[in-house]
Amino acid sequence: MAISKPPVRKSPDATVPALPVPDEKKIEEVINRGSSQVVTETEAVTIKNFNIKVTAETLKMIDELRAKRPRKPTSPKLGISTQDWLLEAINEKILREQKKYKSGL
Repeated sequence: MAISKPPVRKSPDATVPALPVPDEKKIEEVINRGSSQVVTETEAVTIKNFNIKVTAETLKMIDELRAKRPRKPTSPKLGISTQDWLLEAINEKILREQKKYKSGL
């Protein structure tokens, strides 16, 4: 069993130094200055809509592939939506062709 010394009591003369009093004018200046606008990537991305026509057989194949993806346990939904599956396929095609033609965007 380790025995330690009892804690040393501070003398009543030892006081915490007083903090400087903040200047109210400076505080108001900081509050009223505001902040600069931060441009996030989500604001820079523009989403475009278009319709795509796919044959029933292709859509059936996509659904079969989607069904093979892992899903949340106890969830009746498939692991990935058709839209996300198509976007993923498009991104894979873009990366493959960029690599093939050595072009970078």
